[in-house]
Amino acid sequence: MLIAVCDDCKVDAEKIKFSLMDITDDLETIWFSTGVELINSIKNGSFYSLIFQDVYLETELGVDIAKKVKEYSPDTQIIFVTTSLDHAIDAFKVHAIDYLVKPCSEADIVKAFARVSMRIKQQESSPVVINSGKDIRVFYPENVIRIESERHYTNIYSQNGNSDRVLMNFSDVAELFGNKFIELRRGLLVNPKYIERISGASVIMTDGNTYILPKAKKDSVVTQYTNYITGQINT
Repeated sequence: MLIAVCDDCKVDAEKIKFSLMDITDDLETIWFSTGVELINSIKNGSFYSLIFQDVYLETELGVDIAKKVKEYSPDTQIIFVTTSLDHAIDAFKVHAIDYLVKPCSEADIVKAFARVSMRIKQQESSPVVINSGKDIRVFYPENVIRIESERHYTNIYSQNGNSDRVLMNFSDVAELFGNKFIELRRGLLVNPKYIERISGASVIMTDGNTYILPKAKKDSVVTQYTNYITGQINT
């Protein structure tokens, strides 16, 4: 697991790193003194499962950095570390999983990490990395509700409310996500996890969208969804 610590205080960053050292050999921790360095690393293709984000950097606010992190890597988990609770509400608006107040103990850091680990373990599939030429985006398929074609672009809608528009052909994006999604019609794939029900020719999604199946697709979609449900029950 790759972990980033974004903090302009090296001493505080080292404390987090050393607190995590004895947990497992599978952790690698990288320190960034600025949000700019962290975001550039993500843009260049690095995926961090977890970021310990300081709220008050010398010239940046951690909440602003976290918003950019979520834009490029929505499945990265964030723990804020700060000297004040002033930005606690803003922190959870960007789906931070925890909020540690300095000075935090080794036990506090380890407990926060344990909570994140449980959430990450629920993300069973490998991340899909999309390089559209301009940006690099990272997605976990189980968190994606639907994938939709829009001319030369493809829109990817996630369960956390994010929608990402990437400059890549729909067929290429669909190939990256594999065959776990169901094609309702040409240019539209949905994750069966987020199908609330199928009623007649209507597919009702948990996000409130409803799609009418073409006659030629109905039997195939119903069969695929039935197989998915059966598989979930037998797991």
